[in-house]
Amino acid sequence: MLLTTSLHALTQKIDSIINSTIESTGLLARDIETSLAEIADVNLEHLLEPSIRKTIQEHIKATLNSNIYCSGAGFASHIEGAGSNKEFWLLEWWYKKADGVKQVNLDLDQATQQRLDFRTFEWFKQAPAVGNAFIHGPYVDYICNTSYTITSAVPVYFNQQFLGVAAIDLLVSRVEDELLPYAADDKVILTNKDSRIVFSSHPRFRVGDLLDISVAKIVFENNYFNLYQAK
Repeated sequence: MLLTTSLHALTQKIDSIINSTIESTGLLARDIETSLAEIADVNLEHLLEPSIRKTIQEHIKATLNSNIYCSGAGFASHIEGAGSNKEFWLLEWWYKKADGVKQVNLDLDQATQQRLDFRTFEWFKQAPAVGNAFIHGPYVDYICNTSYTITSAVPVYFNQQFLGVAAIDLLVSRVEDELLPYAADDKVILTNKDSRIVFSSHPRFRVGDLLDISVAKIVFENNYFNLYQAK
């Protein structure tokens, strides 16, 4: 399909946002894997040691500082108990503030993390089955920011065992700010692959709603999102 100049610029911006997010998420996952591999005689229980958590935190903060779009980033791990090893949980999550990068202020002891049970979250459950990155959203993130959010997740492995998920959050409001200047002359609707609206410059269609694709025509798609114009 031949796109207008304005729509072409919009699709390039969409690809730029998603590609940079996927790249940053994958790099965070690989950095965590590499750091663990470099520690002599490391085992999974070492994840709870302050020195290793600090290393993971530094990778997370570097990710936030290097990606202009993401609002939060982190690493979530759950290790099943086996033999003498106890089941344990780990959630390291940081976010951007006006005065710098901050850690999410949650009471993250083992009991609290177990009550959260991020194994029930789609971005944690689905990431291991996806070859590149799993994108979940838009959804309201009631844990960290209470805002419409898109999460990119890439699995992390240790000795070929699934260890957890490296993840990056995009606020939908930030996506709107980035895309709106490119959509001023076109009434367009951006959805995920389940037809849930991520961005709209058309007053009839709201973020978070499901789009009835019978009233719109698709003008662009990638592996994660579809762009429509109302018929």
